[in-house]
Amino acid sequence: MDKKRYAAAFVGTAAFLLLFFFSKDFSEGAAIGLGNCFRVIIPSLFPFMIAASLLGEGDIPPIAKKILEPLTRRVFGQPAESIIAVFVGLFGGYPSGTRAAVSLWKNGKVSSVQAKSLMLFCVNSGAGFCVNAVGISLLGSEKAGVIIFVSLCVSALITGLLSKPDEEKYNFEKRDKSKTFSEIFVGSVASGASGIINVCAFTVLFSGLLRVISASGIRENAVIPIACLLEITSGCAEAAGRIPIPLIAGACAFGGLCVHMQIFSVSGEMKPDIGKFLLFRVLHAVLSTLVCSLLLRLFPVSVQTFLPISQNAQLSSFSVPASVSLLFFSALLIFDLDKQRKIC
Repeated sequence: MDKKRYAAAFVGTAAFLLLFFFSKDFSEGAAIGLGNCFRVIIPSLFPFMIAASLLGEGDIPPIAKKILEPLTRRVFGQPAESIIAVFVGLFGGYPSGTRAAVSLWKNGKVSSVQAKSLMLFCVNSGAGFCVNAVGISLLGSEKAGVIIFVSLCVSALITGLLSKPDEEKYNFEKRDKSKTFSEIFVGSVASGASGIINVCAFTVLFSGLLRVISASGIRENAVIPIACLLEITSGCAEAAGRIPIPLIAGACAFGGLCVHMQIFSVSGEMKPDIGKFLLFRVLHAVLSTLVCSLLLRLFPVSVQTFLPISQNAQLSSFSVPASVSLLFFSALLIFDLDKQRKIC
């Protein structure tokens, strides 16, 4: 019996004991996690998971590729198609950028090295979560949410500069061009559904665990960093009005272990190096905190003080910019598919 199996047995035993002694607390936390899934994660993330798969299957128009190629090569060391993962990653929510990178690799648009590089910085909480969930619902300030989102985007692009691949080991998948549009669409929806189930499963698990930790008698001040480290939605709800906005931005950039597991689950066989991935998450968090501090000096905002957790839990993540971006890239895909059909 190897060490991994011993570890699995230990974790399984610990989980059984936890559920036995704290079943009520875990159930309450899981219910909160399910509520966050229905109110926040599924409405905002599921469409982008589908779009990420769809966009990875299609081609961007030649004119757009000609314009974008010099920029993406120079800045990120990536082909023009990588802009799909970058854009979806910035606006669509944490795992959607990874989903797009995997889809691009599977369809021969980027190499394995390039795909893993994209996964290091195409990780963002998305406009809907930052502006509506954190800004409006938790901090009572749309301006604060916008500043947090801009901070995360700027910092993510900076980390993108640092993640530029050192070498180009082109390991491309053979692209199957025989698929019809209906097959591509159905496959993308199925892929998005599979991804969102994994995301929600981790969210429910970590929400239950966080509730158990809170009920264990740990000091209230210690709950905030633990919550942000484990599950970012609950972490932001705990932190809102209690810690400075730049630190909340840093927590959103880091994402929490729940998000990290979601990303590794979505990445499949293209999993990035764990150490390097965590290093970039910490770097993104530090940069976001600094950028947010600078922006708040230039554009000061006032936020409401602590809200009860029952109020904080009512989150919303609908985003007009995110929806527009989704429609824009979908239009590019439709344009290209129509062009290919005419050529044939």
